[in-house]
Amino acid sequence: MFNNSTRTEEKTFIGIYDFSYAPYALGDVITWQMNLCVKAGESGNRNIVQYIIADPLRPSSYLQRYIMEDNYIEYLNNLFPAFLCCPNTVSINFVKDKDIFDLFLLKKIFKDQPSWPSIMGHLSGKLDFISHKAINKFFQKYNCIPRLTSPKGYENSMDSFLKKRCRDRYIVTVNMRQRRLYPSPDEVNIAINRDSPLAEWYKFFKIVKDKHPDVVFLILGGYSTWERELYHHKNVIIPRTIGFGLSHELTLLHKSDLFIGTSSGFSAMATFSKIPYIITNFDYAASRYIGLPVGTPKYPFGMEHQILSWERESAELLLSLFESVYESIRKT
Repeated sequence: MFNNSTRTEEKTFIGIYDFSYAPYALGDVITWQMNLCVKAGESGNRNIVQYIIADPLRPSSYLQRYIMEDNYIEYLNNLFPAFLCCPNTVSINFVKDKDIFDLFLLKKIFKDQPSWPSIMGHLSGKLDFISHKAINKFFQKYNCIPRLTSPKGYENSMDSFLKKRCRDRYIVTVNMRQRRLYPSPDEVNIAINRDSPLAEWYKFFKIVKDKHPDVVFLILGGYSTWERELYHHKNVIIPRTIGFGLSHELTLLHKSDLFIGTSSGFSAMATFSKIPYIITNFDYAASRYIGLPVGTPKYPFGMEHQILSWERESAELLLSLFESVYESIRKT
């Protein structure tokens, strides 16, 4: 349990993430946390208490049947740092017995305890973990949104690495979606059309190495999302090969000068951050969930140099998008 306050019972807002109906997915956890932030803000800027429910008898939903009692802890451990990025969180609690937790929630109903999802929604197994409806509504009302941060406790964890390996460099964090390389059998045929064309990215890295030698690319993502070819690029560093994990990668993203990546888990973190980003090959099907027509160049709450690109990547397109931000920032 993470606890950042001794007074978590006062003016608290409850966040519930129950893996029996919510997915083990970085992007969905990040979007859930953003929805949690805006829902809490609407209720009066309350402190957030998170409850993460991982019951070994019901460790996953029908969407991820390969996550079972004997392996769910590994998935939970790998994903946990994503729950640390909501700045108003004062407490994180793990729950293994879903039935006992639901009885605990029934008591909260009589106290009008605000939560996301609603307590009745949770008891019905319903959670909008994908859409931006509440986020867009919050922005329309207040002309701003809360922003997610580096995982709590890791804010300065990468300072030594950056000083040693990236001093005086223009740091670009990168995530190239490669679902076809995932080891889980159920994942093999899911939306592989959204995968990044790696050959085009390799060409892009080579061009930037010659044109902009001050740039260094930090590749984010597990071992299943990149190939050994990346070792041959002198301007590329792969943090996972040095022993770093998701918490360090999310911290690096927040400390980078620019993020570039396919619309996937890491791009969700960039979306709700303050750093410049270019989200590439944006999924057309996602337009209905984020409330934007296909081709929209930025989110309504997007800041300067936060760009959406709906085209499939090519080396030329990547270079054009990159240089538009790189040169603009360099001039300021």
